[in-house]
Amino acid sequence: MSKLKCGFLGIGAMGRSHVDLIHNQCGDRAEAVAICGRNEDNLKKTLEIAPHARVFDNESELIQSDLDAVFVSTPNFTHLQWAKEIVDAGKHLFLEKPCGISMEQADELVALADGTDKVVMIGHELRYSPFFGRIKEMIDAGEIGTPRMVWTKEFRAPFQPKSGQWIQDDRMSGGCLVDKNCHHFDMMNWWVGARPKYVAAFGSNAVNRVIEGEHQVHDHATVSFEYDNGVKGTLHLCMFARDFPHEELEMGVIGDKGSLQTSISTIEILQWKLGSENADPIRHKIESKQGVGWGGHLGFSEIHDAFVDAALEGKPVLTGVKACVDGTRMCIAGEESIREKRIVEIV
Repeated sequence: MSKLKCGFLGIGAMGRSHVDLIHNQCGDRAEAVAICGRNEDNLKKTLEIAPHARVFDNESELIQSDLDAVFVSTPNFTHLQWAKEIVDAGKHLFLEKPCGISMEQADELVALADGTDKVVMIGHELRYSPFFGRIKEMIDAGEIGTPRMVWTKEFRAPFQPKSGQWIQDDRMSGGCLVDKNCHHFDMMNWWVGARPKYVAAFGSNAVNRVIEGEHQVHDHATVSFEYDNGVKGTLHLCMFARDFPHEELEMGVIGDKGSLQTSISTIEILQWKLGSENADPIRHKIESKQGVGWGGHLGFSEIHDAFVDAALEGKPVLTGVKACVDGTRMCIAGEESIREKRIVEIV
């Protein structure tokens, strides 16, 4: 079997992590043959990982070169543009989240993926972690009965600097929720197995002022939402609450027979059963790799093997566009709710 020839658009910290995993973890089945970037320091660091990769300074030229697949880790507002070119060129696509920065872009991406027989995978790596996957299995097995509520609490440090500080400008990032929390909404959607219907949010910028003007992204927000099956949920985000790497992420789901909660620092799932005389949780220790590279997210290693499996062997993916797009839509709706101070319905 010939190796999957991969190119990479965007070689900042995230892009280099993708190069690293393909080159070092999947090297028996895939290879990093092309990279595109203009920052000399980033090019040097990337070539230290994959020294034989061909260097491009034009994204379209890379896309049209002799490749099987392209990884996109460019700023959020460019995702749909490059996705269209890559799919039109007949290449497999690994697209970093989010699925666009507007409802219209999200809809276009769904149609694009539906119209190709190539792999289009969204970089929601959490679904591929045995840790988060085990929570999904426990819910589906009825361990907590019928799910009624979900939640996420993320108290963390500010965004790391990006080229041109695009992540701080809601016109380029889509907003803080869109860039930061589409992961978490996607995970809650997956656990509940339902579509979101209503979103109401409040947020503003109180501490982390980086750019001037009205387009500075929020640094704290709260979001409430309801699914079409009646399940309710909340998300609480604060970007000035912890110093890196002492950041806190807690997620959970409550059913009519008990609840599950993450303990990511110990890679344990905490379970409470209604009617139990023991007030202490049952602790499920899960064997799960810590993520390699940018962010250290659980599932980051596994998602690369899954992409290669899909491209070379036609195996199904957990993070196709249609499966993941509602996580992005919820964030876009949250940003709209904050701006307009109203409940937003997702259709």
